[in-house]
Amino acid sequence: MSAIFGPFGCGLLTLVVVATGLRLQRFPVSARIAILLAGAFAVFAAFGDLSAAAYVRGVTGDLSMTTLVLAGAAGVARLTGRTVIEPRELRALFWLVAGAAAFLYPFALGWTPFDPYALGYGSFGFVTALLLVTLAAWHFRRNVVVLIVVAAALAYFIGAYESRNLWDYLIDPLVAVYALVRLLAGVRRRPSHEVAETTACIV
Repeated sequence: MSAIFGPFGCGLLTLVVVATGLRLQRFPVSARIAILLAGAFAVFAAFGDLSAAAYVRGVTGDLSMTTLVLAGAAGVARLTGRTVIEPRELRALFWLVAGAAAFLYPFALGWTPFDPYALGYGSFGFVTALLLVTLAAWHFRRNVVVLIVVAAALAYFIGAYESRNLWDYLIDPLVAVYALVRLLAGVRRRPSHEVAETTACIV
């Protein structure tokens, strides 16, 4: 399983990064499809012993379901020009990812006796907390959070990756950094919007 899912996820992320760099949405739909098909061939076809996706995987490791869902949504947006995930859902997801990263990574470095990464090996408390978060997300219609948790759970149960730790299916360093950057960018933009609204009211 991991030999399929691992390269697929890294290849998907590579395609989305390339599509974003090319500003794919400025091309006609037929050209977008052709570019993505050509890019998929270049990413997944083996040149020598490994494909480009496999080389990316060697650098990033297996990507979490959070990264894959965001990459898939970005790919659809680049192809169709339509936003798949609503901004309010993205904000909720970014806050959850940032909170999980702040809880997981500093402690996992061994600075304290408590290791939250160990909770991912079937801890009842961790699974219960994850279930409560999922139910809260469903109640408040943050569907992308529900989708990610369900996808991560399914991938975990079928053994999509070599890791048997649930954390690795939920979060990875790439999406943690991305979420923090997006949150900080939102905080920096907010004062400028407030100033503009205040100026408009005065005028």
